Order: sequence, then structure tokens, then C-alpha cells
Amino acid sequence: MSQAKKMSEDIEFSSWIRLNGEWQKCGYFSWSWSNVQLAMDNFQLAVDNDVCHEATSIFSSNLKPPNYEYWIKNVTLRLIEGFLRWYLNTHNVKYQSGYLVFARYFRIFWCEEMDSLFPYDLRRRMTRACYYPSLVCTTLTDEYELDMGAKTQPPINIDDLLYKTYHIMAHTKVHFATVRCRHQHSCLRKMMSSTSARPGTLVESPGYMRSNDFLKWKDIELYMVKHPENPACQTLLMRVRHRLNKGKRNKGVAPVFTYTERNDNLGLCVIQDILEFAIRDGAFASEYIQKPRDIWRYTDVPNDRLSTPIHFKEEVQEIPVFRRAVKVPEGRWITHPTRALTYKKAQEDEIATSRSDGSKELGSLYKYRKGAAAKLSINVCEGHLDEHTRNIIMGHSRSHTFAYYVQVQDDTQSAFMGTPNRDALIKLATNSSLTRDASVPQRLSDEKKEEIEQLTELSDLKRKRDQLRRHLIAQYQRLHRARGTALYSEFERAQKRPKMSSMEISSSMSETASSRETTRGNRLPSSPTRKALADLEFKNRDVDKISDTELLEDRIRSLEMRLALYDLEVPKELQKQINFREPSPEMASCPEISDTLPLESKSGLECPVCLGRPGLHPRARRYTYARKDTLQRHFETHNLKQKFPKGRLCDYPGCEELFYTLSKYKLHLHTVHKITL
Repeated sequence: MSQAKKMSEDIEFSSWIRLNGEWQKCGYFSWSWSNVQLAMDNFQLAVDNDVCHEATSIFSSNLKPPNYEYWIKNVTLRLIEGFLRWYLNTHNVKYQSGYLVFARYFRIFWCEEMDSLFPYDLRRRMTRACYYPSLVCTTLTDEYELDMGAKTQPPINIDDLLYKTYHIMAHTKVHFATVRCRHQHSCLRKMMSSTSARPGTLVESPGYMRSNDFLKWKDIELYMVKHPENPACQTLLMRVRHRLNKGKRNKGVAPVFTYTERNDNLGLCVIQDILEFAIRDGAFASEYIQKPRDIWRYTDVPNDRLSTPIHFKEEVQEIPVFRRAVKVPEGRWITHPTRALTYKKAQEDEIATSRSDGSKELGSLYKYRKGAAAKLSINVCEGHLDEHTRNIIMGHSRSHTFAYYVQVQDDTQSAFMGTPNRDALIKLATNSSLTRDASVPQRLSDEKKEEIEQLTELSDLKRKRDQLRRHLIAQYQRLHRARGTALYSEFERAQKRPKMSSMEISSSMSETASSRETTRGNRLPSSPTRKALADLEFKNRDVDKISDTELLEDRIRSLEMRLALYDLEVPKELQKQINFREPSPEMASCPEISDTLPLESKSGLECPVCLGRPGLHPRARRYTYARKDTLQRHFETHNLKQKFPKGRLCDYPGCEELFYTLSKYKLHLHTVHKITL
């Protein structure tokens, strides 16, 4: 007898069915519920006469009774049409796709209010043009001339991905809260390009309706396998399960994608990123795997087998692989132990890094998916993939959906003219439109900004603004008393003109400086360690001419350098202050902070908390501030509480004094270490 049957026999159904129980609804994801709330607020605003104003009175004044609860219970197609027309009249709606989403959330709002399914006939009349003249897709779209197009993404090929991956590792000046944030973003790009996955398949997507989900450690399988061509050689293989494909999230059989080692460019190897994250998370089930070299030292494939699985701990199975950074009360950033990286944050990082690497069209993360889709179409044409396999890879339920993902990247002119094919030239056009070297100055220097402030045009605008301000004060005594007058409106416009003109001139001068700048001498990495790591991982070599031992040593050294970066953090406010060009005399003789540091600070302008943080870059730990007030403002960012219930050891290296209040801690720093805070 099964366990489920034994459990059911223990239930007394005669008493169980008489129990009063309420149906527990699944809670919506916060972002989805905010959209449902937006639809509810707009419907109440349009229908309820108690909250209406001039913009809604035309619609609500003709409804009797003017109560949204009455009309939500007596919904008709005519009422829905009136509400949607009111929404189009009072909101700046441009695209039909966004308007369809609003109509969908209105139906969800109705279902929540009525605790019932939306009437099937009304739903078909709203959006399904194949059954009826569709209200949203046909009637209102035509009358209000809604744009039925979509935002295009810049095409991406392997050369673009290689350049962007190298730039984010070696040269980007975009601030990432932690080292893992930078490496996660690079890994996200590579996984999307390799599998054509949507971003919401890998990170926390705002599109989930009822639950939050993401790529977890349970979705990854790692193996050490024998190389088919050389059984004496062992290589890593990884299988990743995409449970969250759109339309089939956690349903049916999820597609599984396989990753293999890449030794020609370690920077493009997804397995290398996953190994780094697993070591940082302590995810390996084997207690012997603590360092990169342990993976190959303690994992061996027996002679009677073709592979050996490398297991992950049970306690990390439900933890996301890509996680967000959070700021702890002490003021520093860490990787959250359980919360996933959000799509919004990943998109912000993508825009910032694309602008930094010189891309003309920034696009979104979906450009990597569409770049992979273009290559899949070529494989289908050449017979390597069939149409059904392509739909499974892309996560499409219908074949015609694929047409929205591809752009023409073939030499159609040669096909008609009969001229030789120019695939090499066409390939140059199908990249991400890098228009300039990413190392050129991206902002004006202080001297250039001072020159702009001295321009006659800006001086005249500022003089007119100040003159209007004096007139307002002379007439009304206070500026706020003049609000609503024509003179105050003119003053507001005059306030904006100098700023806008300054921004336009700065932008023009920046572009001119970028186009004229010789870029080779300015290509300096944010950290020498990052540059050395990038040079190791992006060798672009022929692996057939290199021994397996050398390839393995490079892979291990790459992992060790990646993990070492976590101990070389540089705070955002110090990234522009520290110069990595030449080692300072102090760092040349003493690169690490040790207990032999003098008990008294020579300058008295070093932060004691930073001195005691081993995860900081040595230059950042021993950074000397220019003034005491600057040091004091920096010390306040650590957010130390006035009392330490459990006690706090002195952060100064080599000092083991214990304190329970902040005042005594500061007094100790002043009297013993000569640091005044």
C-alpha cells in the first residue's frame, strides 16, 4: 500500500468536510500586483464620481450610479470600451503591445474583485480578432493610431560578445557593488548567447504572476567526463535545466542545455564562471573541494565509467546562482545569501556597460537572445536543426513567432545580380555598431567645464534669470507667492535654459574631444589584476597546438585570480582617487597590511575601519585622506552604532582593545593611534 493511501485512511472525512475553511489565494508578485492595482485605481477614478476631476467628469458624470463597485458587477463590453477610450484620452499611450498588457491587468483586477473567471465571450471580443472585430487589437488601435511595431535590438555576433566580455573584465569604469556582480553580468550575457534564453529564465523577472523563481543550483549538473577522442584526457561538462521558459514555467519537461569547456578563450567559458560561484558559495558537496586545484585533484573518472558527477550540497539546491548585492548596516556591500538578481538591475548594468564600451545602440539584454536566434536560423537552413527543435530552444509555442526575432543578414543583392557573394562585408554590418574606441574620455575635464561656464551665451542666460528673480522678489517678497503668474512661469523657463545649454555644449565638446583623441595611451585598467586576468583568459589560441597540462594550469590560475579579486575591493568613492599606474613607495615595500604596522599613524588621516578590512585592496586600506573633515565624512559611511552590546575590537591592525561604546572607541583612536574622528 502506498504512503499516500495510508495517509488518506487516517482522515475522518465526515468531520473534515464540515470544517470551515477559507480558500487561500496565491499572492501575486509585487511588480505584477502593482500593475493590477494601477488598473483598479484608473477604473475607480474613471467611474467613481467621488474621486473624479475635470479629466474624468465626461465619463463618470453619465454613469448612474457613479459607483465603481456597481459597474464592476455589471460589466459589459460597452462599459469596457468607454473605460479604455477614457484611458487612451487621458494617458500617453503609444504602442499597442503595452496597451494589450493594460487590458490584461484590467481583466485580472476584475477576477480578483469578483472571485470568478472573466466572461469568456467578453474576453474574446476584447482581444481575439479571429472571432470578432477585436475591441483592443482592431477598433481602438486603428482609431487612436497605436504603433503596432516593436523596439529593434542591435544585432550581436560572436565578435561583439568577445569584445564586450573583454572590456567588462579589463577596462570598464562602470561601478559594480561587488566583484561577483561584474562576473555575474558577464556570465548572464554568455548564457543568453549560448542558449537564446530570455533574461527571465535566469534571473528574477518582474513578469512572474504568482511566484518568484530563478535559476537555482538544483538546475545545474556538473560532470568530469573522458574526452571522446582521447580517453586519457578528462574534461568538464555542465548541463543546465531551463525550468522558467515563457509559457511553460515549471511545467512539462524543461529543456536541458549542455556546456563544454572552452580553452581557446577562457573568458567565454560559462563553466569557468559557475566554478567560481560554486567555490565562493561553498556549494560543492565534497568536503575536499575547497580550492580550484582540488576539483581536478580529487575528481577522477574510473576506468569502467565514462563520467563522474560533481555534486552540490543539498542545502544550496534552492539558492539562486545569480544573486543581488545588498548594503549591510556597516556601509559595505555584500552578496545576498538567498535573494536573486533582478532583471531591472541587470538591465541597468547592461545599459551602463554598453555605453562604456562605445556601443552606438545600447539595446537591452534581449539583443543577446536575438543574436543567438539569427544563428539558429542559419543552422535550420543548413539542416543541422529542424524547426521543432528550434522552437524548443527558443521557447516558442508557434513557428511564426520566430519571424519577430530575426533580421536580414544575407547578401540579397548578389542573389539577384549574380555577382560573387560578399558575406564578409555583410558580416561587418551585423554587429553592435561600435562607433569609437571605448577608452577615449567619456566626460569633460574640470578645465573644459570652467571654459563652458565662461561662455558669453551662458552668462547672458544667467543674467536674465537673476534679473527675473529680483523682479519677483521686489513684487511679491517671496518666490512661492508668485507661483501661478506669467512672470513666475517665465522665471522657471529662464532657470532651465542655462542648465540645458550647458548640457548641450558639454555633449558637443565631449563628442568632438572623443573623435580627436588618440586613444592608445588612455587605455588603463581599473586594476592591474583585472588586466592580467583578462590577458590570461583572452589569448584566442589554437588549443590543438598546446599541451593539456598547460591548458589545465591556465584554467586553475584563472580561477585563482578570479577568487583573489574578491580580496581587492576598491570602494566607489576611492576608484577615481587611487592611481594604479605606478606603485607607491609604501606599497612597494609593504604590499599587505600586517600586524607590524606602527601603533601610531604617521598622517592621522587613515580610516581605522578600512585598515581592519582584509577584503579591501591594499591601496584602499591605506588610503590617506586630504583633510580631517573628509576622513570624518568617510568614517560616518560605516554607520557604526553608538553602543556595541557584544563589544567591538579595535579595527587598527595589531590592536586588540575591546570597546562597548563609540565614544570610547574614538577616544582610543585619538590617544593611542593619533587618528582624530
